[in-house]
Amino acid sequence: MTNKLEIKKFTDRNELIEITKDTKHFISYLVFFSNSSGYLKINHIATPIEQYSIANLPILSTIKFDNLSENTNGWCVAFNKEARDLLLIHSFKLFCPFTGITNVFLQELIFNKLIFYLKEIQNEISTQETTFSEIIYLQSALIIKYINRSIKNDNSTSQIDDKMLRQFADMVSREYKNNHNVDFYTKAIGVTTKTLNRLTKQKLNITPKQIIQYRINAEAIRMLIHTNESIKEIAYELNFSSPDYFNYFFKKINKISPTGYKKKMLKNMKFSSLHQ
Repeated sequence: MTNKLEIKKFTDRNELIEITKDTKHFISYLVFFSNSSGYLKINHIATPIEQYSIANLPILSTIKFDNLSENTNGWCVAFNKEARDLLLIHSFKLFCPFTGITNVFLQELIFNKLIFYLKEIQNEISTQETTFSEIIYLQSALIIKYINRSIKNDNSTSQIDDKMLRQFADMVSREYKNNHNVDFYTKAIGVTTKTLNRLTKQKLNITPKQIIQYRINAEAIRMLIHTNESIKEIAYELNFSSPDYFNYFFKKINKISPTGYKKKMLKNMKFSSLHQ
């Protein structure tokens, strides 16, 4: 499968729901609301949808649009796994399916600038057959960077609404390379492992260990795609006891070895600027 994303315009609520139903080929979506009102529920937590807002529909989540206005319209970007892996580097806080941002409100000028780039990407996609071209990647990365730079506490909604979980997630983002064990984090934030497990299962439907592993895996993917470091170098930089254990860890999560994954991604990319 090639690195792929799709961009579609929707003119009402039903079109948007139909577009985002395709979870077989696409694993996550960014929805740009040119006009709308209502609510987005992710794992039963509601966040308001307004004009010039961007909603992130993360993988592994229960998603429902509630009371969207009849005049809802905008653009939807659908990512398959390979395209998402390429762009993850530009905003982990947006793309993390467990701790990431679900909604961000932008100024009209910035929002319209992003729509301009979306249209440019759509035109470029129409000229391509199978490759994720450099121009598509660069314009997509620019959009993600714009969104990432615009995210602030007062204009965005996180999947995490619990102070303790936010503290845990922030610490994982800083310490994941050197500390893989849940006990380190529970001791640092002063909570029992049982309590943290209960909170993450209740709020995020995942375990603390899986959150740590996801962050490590995301960095491994970044290094495999965007650097020339060897598997051995990556393994030790991520604080694995051996390359063999890193291989086991990566294959268990991604169903492919690090070497196989790197070959697959580089074969699909017809440009070299990402891995120099």
